[in-house]
Amino acid sequence: MIELCSRENCTGCGACYNICPKSAISMLSDEEGFLFPQINSKICVECGRCLRVCPELNRISKHKEAEYPLAVVAKEESIRVKSSSGGMFSLLADWVLSKGGVVFGAAFDDEYTVYHCCIKHQSELDKLRGSKYAQSDTNETYREVKEYLKSGTAVLYTGTPCQIAGLYGYLGGIDVSLLYTVDLVCHGVPSVKAFKIYLRRLSDKLAIKKEEVKKFCFRELEGWGVTPSFQFAEIRRRLTPEENLYMRLFLTSRLHRRSCYNCLYATPQRISDITIADFWGIGQEKAFGHDVSQGCSLVLLNTEKGKDMFEMIRPFVYVEQREWREALRTNTQLHTRSICPKDRDDAFHYLFNKDYTTTYNHFFNTPYIRVRHFVGNILRSLYLR
Repeated sequence: MIELCSRENCTGCGACYNICPKSAISMLSDEEGFLFPQINSKICVECGRCLRVCPELNRISKHKEAEYPLAVVAKEESIRVKSSSGGMFSLLADWVLSKGGVVFGAAFDDEYTVYHCCIKHQSELDKLRGSKYAQSDTNETYREVKEYLKSGTAVLYTGTPCQIAGLYGYLGGIDVSLLYTVDLVCHGVPSVKAFKIYLRRLSDKLAIKKEEVKKFCFRELEGWGVTPSFQFAEIRRRLTPEENLYMRLFLTSRLHRRSCYNCLYATPQRISDITIADFWGIGQEKAFGHDVSQGCSLVLLNTEKGKDMFEMIRPFVYVEQREWREALRTNTQLHTRSICPKDRDDAFHYLFNKDYTTTYNHFFNTPYIRVRHFVGNILRSLYLR
């Protein structure tokens, strides 16, 4: 009987599901909402292809550390406004699409399920823009990429490092000269189930119907920040700190998939052609020569292909070389994986089974936390933190 990698290490990338010639593998949700491969032993012929493509069982080689990090901001304001940070992804996607290629990335459906999909036209790009802080289902996109490459079509595939690793594992030794990969500096991935339950709890708390929430945004687009907002009727309103329970649980690493705490990719040596992230704190050590109020992208060019691709969009960006120290300080996932909190399991239990206020008070409204925040605010006001 085939034994896939352990549940502690499985990232849910879907490489094994995509490669199975007998469709004996299904990606099924566990009790926390994370996808795991399940093998139907009645169909499985034990060919072993699933074992050979798994990036956890067969480590995908990483590239040499980039020479230096780049700070990048799109020159065109309309691109910056539509982007979570400096607009790097939009420019790369535009370039590939303009060459007749296709772009794969994460999108929301109408039920706020996050899934990977393919777009072929600039008019579709908005669905892939913006942050989605929940794990995306790659579905059959690895198979689609293979078919596009075989037909001579350029492909840009964006995702978390483990999803890129799954893609490379699946593709094996085929010609990937037309494949361009972009990974994100990933903090970790919550499940879609956790996000949907949060939305339901929040709707109950605010006494609004789910269908009345027209759109949920994880990030500010008018400026640069991580305060979510929702469109209610004709009004878009930012969430208050108390309403922002999901992101606070996420940012404290309580909602991560278990494999995130064993992440192989939280290093400066990356797996994709290009790595992108928010360049938080840009200008604190050394001034940046352009306005970053609408965001700034941290960019690592990891391969010659990545460097060549960047040269194609260089005329459309403001760019500066920065120090590695600055990039590592503001993006800890470039050197340190998330640590599993002791109350990680409690977070899922409370979110799934308790009302909103009870969950919020348990994790963020205790006397100890209030005192800690008070002291922290004083230290920040004195520039001591």
